[in-house]
Amino acid sequence: MRTKRGITALLLSITLIGSSLTACGTESANEATKEAAGKVEKVVFAIPSFNRIPDDLSRVTDAINKITREKINVEVELKIYGPADYSQKVNLALQSGEQLDLFTGFEQFANFASKNQLYSMNDLLQKYGKEMKEILDKDFGDDLLEATTIDGQTYGIPANKGMALPTTLVYNSDMMSEIGMSADDINSINDLPTVFDALKEKLPEVVPFGPINVSPSDTGLVRLLRGAEKVDYLTDSTGVGVVIGNDGKVRNFYETDEFKAGAAMMREWYNKGYLQKDAATASSPFSEMISSGRGFSYMGGYGGMAVAQALSAQTGKNLETKRIAPFYFDTTAVNAVVWMISSRTKAPEASMKFLNLLYTDVEVLNTLLYGIEGEDYVKVDEHHVKFPEGKNASTVAYTMHLSSGIVGSESLQYQLEGIDWSDIELKLKENKETERSPYFGFIFDQNSVKTQMSSVNNVVNQYLPGLVTGSLDPETTIPKLVEALNNAGAEAIIKAKQDQLDAWLAKKNQ
Repeated sequence: MRTKRGITALLLSITLIGSSLTACGTESANEATKEAAGKVEKVVFAIPSFNRIPDDLSRVTDAINKITREKINVEVELKIYGPADYSQKVNLALQSGEQLDLFTGFEQFANFASKNQLYSMNDLLQKYGKEMKEILDKDFGDDLLEATTIDGQTYGIPANKGMALPTTLVYNSDMMSEIGMSADDINSINDLPTVFDALKEKLPEVVPFGPINVSPSDTGLVRLLRGAEKVDYLTDSTGVGVVIGNDGKVRNFYETDEFKAGAAMMREWYNKGYLQKDAATASSPFSEMISSGRGFSYMGGYGGMAVAQALSAQTGKNLETKRIAPFYFDTTAVNAVVWMISSRTKAPEASMKFLNLLYTDVEVLNTLLYGIEGEDYVKVDEHHVKFPEGKNASTVAYTMHLSSGIVGSESLQYQLEGIDWSDIELKLKENKETERSPYFGFIFDQNSVKTQMSSVNNVVNQYLPGLVTGSLDPETTIPKLVEALNNAGAEAIIKAKQDQLDAWLAKKNQ
């Protein structure tokens, strides 16, 4: 299950990996410039940052605008907010009428669309976004925009990054060696208890496993509960109304054998002492336990194979990763991070021109991510950069590159020195090769069951953390959860999803 906080943590892990420098044409951008010769339009661009936000953005804004004025007759005003503030700031701007042209949202695409807050991009893409569309088709496949298309209208452009995020165990490799074991001893979830038992015997003061975030319902723990099953949440993170496999039947995930077996497994882990007793209510992320040497492992979703290097730098420990279960592409895997144009924009063409450059222009994208060459970074080679002499991520003035996974094309981004470009190639390869749900492209319209969705979400938040960390007994708790969900309107949600899915399938199979 993915929630706002979970997607933020996940993105933070992903975005620690940089990308490469690749040239790309901008023919339609140049045509647009000719059409609007002499007229410079302003675009307000809101972007979240997972690091320090500079007090003065003028250096970088001026550098970007020098390029965009020449190429597309557009100036951009950057609005940078921390992940905790971003959604609130965007929603306030959309509601107040304050100028906001381009923005993203963490798993909020369908919500924005249902409120008629998004501008249709169909004509804009044809006129100003052809190069961007070509790159998206090349890196993912020509069905990518199905995840942001409703009733034939495209309302968003997904971040072009590694989106296939297999369930991955992150562990302290020094501790693994100390107990005489290795990743070769782990081939599935079922092998983990043997590792945890060996750890408890050799290093009894270390907690074997924990949730990556403060709220366990935000983490890869729910992926554990899915096992190898192919679960499509149908663009709603509550878990009320999922399809497993390809039978087309919408059901309550918490009533399935898959969930019951997963919850039972976590209860067993909890009783054996593999997790902290207060894991469901812990006030700090498990990464702090890892950093202090008191934690051994956690589960998350990561693209590529080089993430351990970045996570090791983040925690100060030698971490390695082991893939536990494959990824399964549902619609939300793509539209969880998507760039949208406000329906209130007065500059739709300029917004699409600028968006097109973010996905196709190396200089614009990397100025946005890394700042000014020589001041915020120096180039090592065609694909790699590093911090200037004597500086690091904490001391340079501009560090937007830590948000690289949510903007533009990852295949155009510089990489930090030491990151292997082949890992970026692997991510793009897996985007194309990872299995897609047969319901990829389906977007659930929640308008008819808004009240029930709110009530159901409250119930899930009440029960799920304790179940996925084993602190609640599933034998007695799951029946209470299911009853509370039904009282909150779960059956109405499931029926609405089933009706919409049936209609979507019928139209697709025409």
